[in-house]
Amino acid sequence: MRRVQMVWGVLAAATVLVVGCGSKGGGKAKREAGAPASASSRTKPHEPFVIPEAGIRFNPPAGWDLARVRVDTRAGHDADAAHPGAEYSVAFDYRAEQPAHHDVPLVEIIVFRRTAWTRVADSNPSVGAVVDSTGGWVFVAALPDSNPYRKDLLDADQFDAMTLTFAEVREAFSVEDDGPSDPTLRADSKRP
Repeated sequence: MRRVQMVWGVLAAATVLVVGCGSKGGGKAKREAGAPASASSRTKPHEPFVIPEAGIRFNPPAGWDLARVRVDTRAGHDADAAHPGAEYSVAFDYRAEQPAHHDVPLVEIIVFRRTAWTRVADSNPSVGAVVDSTGGWVFVAALPDSNPYRKDLLDADQFDAMTLTFAEVREAFSVEDDGPSDPTLRADSKRP
């Protein structure tokens, strides 16, 4: 009888262990999609992205998962090909979890000389909204029109959680050292 009780006890413990380990969350407590993992991750600010060649400083929101962000910088002809008249463009792309999904910009900062911006704004007002300017430079933010991922996918939830408004971009953005430092340099993301 004692042996039967011991076998049932072992089976019960094994069942609890297997059920706990086999859950989708790997035994972790469930949380809402896009919610920060802990209170400290909600309040701890990230280091800013600084791209001195483009004159950009961007403080990513504390709720952003930086493992899901890729910075794509373009200068000169590459920037102009993507956005006619632009000297620089810096896209903060959402890095998709699913291999079949493409990375998509959460926000793109496009840098124009003031004279070029005047022409662009007249001919293509949908390029974005001005977030800041200096004497010779205009900084424009372009945001996605919609979530590119299917509604029931993890990428859709994460993309929605990381999407910003123009007001949030204005708050996170600042001009670094009065604008681009040297238009002949290739723009690269740097963290101080």
